[in-house]
Amino acid sequence: MKIIITGATGFIGRNLSESFHKEGMRVVATGRSLSIGKELRQAGIEFIPADVRDQSQINNAFSPADYVIHCAGKAGDWGKYREFYETNVVGTRNVINACKRNDIKKIVYISTPSAYFNGRDRYGILESEPLPKKQFNYGKTKLMAENQLLALKKEGFKTIILRPRAVYGEYDQNIVPRIIQLSEKKNLPMINGGRALVDITYVGNVVSAVKNCFSAPDDAWNDVYNISNGAPISMKEFSSQVLEIFGRPFKPKDIPESVAKITASIMELASILPFGNKKPAMTRFSVGYVAKSMTTSIEKAKQKLNYIPEITNQEGFGKVREWYSQTKHST
Repeated sequence: MKIIITGATGFIGRNLSESFHKEGMRVVATGRSLSIGKELRQAGIEFIPADVRDQSQINNAFSPADYVIHCAGKAGDWGKYREFYETNVVGTRNVINACKRNDIKKIVYISTPSAYFNGRDRYGILESEPLPKKQFNYGKTKLMAENQLLALKKEGFKTIILRPRAVYGEYDQNIVPRIIQLSEKKNLPMINGGRALVDITYVGNVVSAVKNCFSAPDDAWNDVYNISNGAPISMKEFSSQVLEIFGRPFKPKDIPESVAKITASIMELASILPFGNKKPAMTRFSVGYVAKSMTTSIEKAKQKLNYIPEITNQEGFGKVREWYSQTKHST
């Protein structure tokens, strides 16, 4: 089986590349980071540097294959709309064009549950529920990419869209580093005391979900699926577990959501000033995202993709601890 993975030098894409390569699949990894690409090659994985925003580079990296796993994208809670659009929307369009050139009919897309966020507590969200009309740049452009892919059904293509929630694990450069960064203050700020419930997803479970797509029945394709560990956890507990991995003290400080939003607004304003930081440490979106509970139902993935989150929250934390210890990563 031959698989092309975009965004293979990123967090999820790299885990997919290494895992499927170890299982004996032929993996063609594409991405922008030449240094990580070199490490993938050293592991025996075929790597072709390519930026999804560049059609010619993507065309050069693609060749006939059984599946494309499209992981490349711009994530985050801050940035210009054009930057998100070029990577998530135009980039997906370029991937689609390359698939058509090479007659690749099956695409698995790694999307986001950020599209569900409406500023209120939400529990057990189903994929079929109406989406909020107002979307931040990340969620908005990922939804546009999803729609492009689902529209391919009429041309004989098959797409599965996965929306994994708060992915953590080996090679994470987002969630864990941010918690560590915040912990370097005297006290770790916990908005609303960290009471908000969230789904989290160990990256190994995401790998399993993607793998299950390869054997998915026809009626499972051209659809969207929530993915998580299936065990919601409070932000306070999640943060304490992360800090325990690195042997750091957990000293939470309760911050009211209203105060955090004012602080975030000031940080956002300062970031656009000539001598301000390019990216604020906290944004209004990130405040709302961690202040409000948001859990999703994975029943549909269980039923149609035979997805079972085999690695629990605690087992996932243990694997992260072991990996950081073995690789002597410091944060």
